[in-house]
Amino acid sequence: FVGVLLLGAFVAAMGQEVERPRKGGKNKGKRAQREAEAAVKSALPTELTQHFPIGREFKGVAIPSYDGDRLKSVMNADSVTRVDEQFLDLMNLVVHVYNSEGKPETTITMDEAAYDLVAGELASKTPSRIEQPRFTMTGDKMIYQTESQVARMVGNVVVIVPDAKDMAPDFGFPGTVPAAQKTP
Repeated sequence: FVGVLLLGAFVAAMGQEVERPRKGGKNKGKRAQREAEAAVKSALPTELTQHFPIGREFKGVAIPSYDGDRLKSVMNADSVTRVDEQFLDLMNLVVHVYNSEGKPETTITMDEAAYDLVAGELASKTPSRIEQPRFTMTGDKMIYQTESQVARMVGNVVVIVPDAKDMAPDFGFPGTVPAAQKTP
């Protein structure tokens, strides 16, 4: 029962906007830390902070995300550790993203990742992979901003589009016959 409560509270907390700590002034390091702690405390429900203590590892975690009553995604991790007030470490993370019909559309995988509760940013620490029916993308690192819902793949990015020659025959992909030239 605690696991269900914990996951529901965590999902609710991840969807909330959190103000970033401000820089500048005397003792900016201590002030920034206090502001980060206050931001996390305001974003995370008491139930979560009580049942998800710093330093504790949780194994076999599945975190669903909903848009109303529609399942948007499910994050599965072999383990999640709350490192401090601000960061979570996730091991063997697999995220399944569902389309509007409730069918899996995208799979995102990374061996190690960190989630910044204050910035709302998920960043891989190891190479990552995004798979869809239309393409597969890999890279050294992936950064996902939860507020803007934009993911960036960084370093040695490779995109494989299996049916690329069917998409645009005029592009002259290797192994394809170029389209006939039309001149006026």
